[in-house]
Amino acid sequence: MTISGILSIDKKKSTLMWFLVPITVYMVVFFLYPVIYNIFIGFFELKLGRTPIYNGVSNYREMLADTQFLNSLVTTLIFVFSAVSVEVVFGMLIAFLLNHENRVMEIIRTFILIPTVFTPLVAGLVWKSLYHPDLGMITYYLRKFGIDIGRGLIVERSLALGSIVVVDIWEWTPLMVIIILAGLKSLPTEPYEAARIDGAGEVPIFFKITLPLLRPTLLVALLIRSLDALKVFDIIWAITGGGPGTSTTVANLRIYEVGMNQLRIGYAAALSNVLLIIGVIIGIFFIKFIYQKEKL
Repeated sequence: MTISGILSIDKKKSTLMWFLVPITVYMVVFFLYPVIYNIFIGFFELKLGRTPIYNGVSNYREMLADTQFLNSLVTTLIFVFSAVSVEVVFGMLIAFLLNHENRVMEIIRTFILIPTVFTPLVAGLVWKSLYHPDLGMITYYLRKFGIDIGRGLIVERSLALGSIVVVDIWEWTPLMVIIILAGLKSLPTEPYEAARIDGAGEVPIFFKITLPLLRPTLLVALLIRSLDALKVFDIIWAITGGGPGTSTTVANLRIYEVGMNQLRIGYAAALSNVLLIIGVIIGIFFIKFIYQKEKL
């Protein structure tokens, strides 16, 4: 290769590197700096309008005795597990039904994404009207069919969180459908052809071929939705505000209450740091599992 050719390649690489500058600046300004600053102020007693006072790990010691936050963490994990597991199962079933190439399926695949277009706050307000204890359409039909819902789905402590989970399933199952459907479209055809030649039925083919090949896609879908569900706030704030009592108070609602209502910014930062650590642990677990399966 000539010197001019080498210089040309270096010039192209240099030009391409400049395209990384905007995203690098964006990540530093809007992601890295806020995270570092939030971790920093988590070690201070900081209230709006007052001078920050360094207090070491006192905020984290207080957190261990904060039963409201600990209960909100449990509620958050229950919400994440319930919503995401159902979304994956429904997403897989619907994806298999839509895994056909014809005009009807193309139209259905287009319209199935409509729930994800709604912002969570708007979706929450719509579902709040549907869940209204006296005027809600869902409430009306459930009572008409003789289903005991007490004073209402979002009024009874035992039903409120489940009702929120239903909203999340309605809104985000379509995303799971699209991810899983994309995974199905990318699967190789040779294993299926060989299995059918050997006389294998559809059920063995699913468990022996489809599911193992689809596992990385399912893990990525689980990772995306688990991290997103972990920071749920909008729909719960819009529908129940954390009530009745604290039955739907998730971690982000407790952090909001501490930071915005009590104006304890340092303590709120410490609580959000704990939620960040949980998210990182979940992310590491899924990523490690994905790479292990790829090696296998």
